[in-house]
Amino acid sequence: MWLFIDSSERGRLRLAHLPVLGTIRAHDHVADRYSMIRELSSFIPVKQLKDLKGICVVHGPGSFSAVRSGVLAANVMARILRIPLFGIDRSEAEDLESVRDRLMRGSYRAQTYVAPIYDAEPNITVPRSSSLPS
Repeated sequence: MWLFIDSSERGRLRLAHLPVLGTIRAHDHVADRYSMIRELSSFIPVKQLKDLKGICVVHGPGSFSAVRSGVLAANVMARILRIPLFGIDRSEAEDLESVRDRLMRGSYRAQTYVAPIYDAEPNITVPRSSSLPS
């Protein structure tokens, strides 16, 4: 079984089990930046981690915080579990059956690190309000 993670859209987290055969189990969650680990742990309990063959993560393009959280979780899990990691574009992620088939055929190249791709430059240096002292 492969784990699929897509956090490329702000406020939405898509998780799926991509089994070698059988039905794909997918869930959409309303997500915030604090719920990633909680949702992942309820979707795939610790005792099932040993069954993972690899992780496929949508690396973007998408919003800075959203993409970063999913890619970070995938990178850490793959490293700790010592399983293959694959990054795919957001457009590829629409058809999970096709993603699963490509994973099974070995069409993706395993990566040791997946870098996030943002749809715009992060705006983290501009103050949220203009009430700062001058």
